[in-house]
This record gives sequence, C-alpha cells and structure tokens, in this order.
Amino acid sequence: MKKALWTFLLLWASSAVKGLQVTQGGHMELARLKVSLTYIRAIKTFRLLFMSLLGMGLCMVLLFMGLVLFHVTLFLYSPWNMETKMLVGFMCSAVYLLVTLLLFSKIFAQDKWLRIFHAEDIMKQLKGEVGSAQEDSEKIIH
Repeated sequence: MKKALWTFLLLWASSAVKGLQVTQGGHMELARLKVSLTYIRAIKTFRLLFMSLLGMGLCMVLLFMGLVLFHVTLFLYSPWNMETKMLVGFMCSAVYLLVTLLLFSKIFAQDKWLRIFHAEDIMKQLKGEVGSAQEDSEKIIH
C-alpha cells in the first residue's frame, strides 16, 4: 500500500514538474523521477538509521544505569571491609575493560565488515591489480 502511494505521489509530482517545463525532453522527466526516488529512499534510510541509533542509545543508557545501580547497591549494603570492596571494584572494572576491548576488536574488524557487505572479492581483485601493476613497473625498471 505504501509503495503504491509513493509511486502515485512521485508520478503526480513528475507530471506537475512536466507542466512547468514543457520544453524539456522525456529523458529529463525520467531523470527527475529517478532522482526523486533516490531522494525518498535516502529519507527512508536516514529515518531507519535515526530510529536504530535512538533505540540503541536508550538501551545503552538503561544498561549503564543498571550497572551503576548494581555496583552502588553492592558496595553500600555489603558487609565487607573497605579493602575487599576496593578489590572487588578494581576486578569488576578490569573485567569490563577487557570485555569491551575484546568486543570492539571483534565487532569493528575490517575483514568482518568486508564479509558482511560482500566486498571480499573486490578487495582481492584490487590487491591483484596492485600486484600486477607493481610487477609491470618492476619489469620496466629492470
């Protein structure tokens, strides 16, 4: 339903533009329609991106609030002495830092992103072209 509505609106908009500029050829109308479709798709993509980032941000805030409240409760109401509380706090922070570093290295690895977006073949091809260009330049030099 939404797709049909957007198609109708875009066709209506293109006919309105056509009425304003009668001297332009049919290729200009097609170009305008394609640009309009691309613009609508970009708006949809940015809307979904914004909603995703907002949702992730809300989840992160709730997670951090839960972690802080957990530690505040643990350290205020536990019957431990001060040294034990400090040791537990340092161990928790070390574990959090190590887990964070491990997750960041796994999530933002270049080869993983290339695999997700199916760009491994492109990288192999580019490396092959660079290698062949280096071999050609070495042949010319020698």
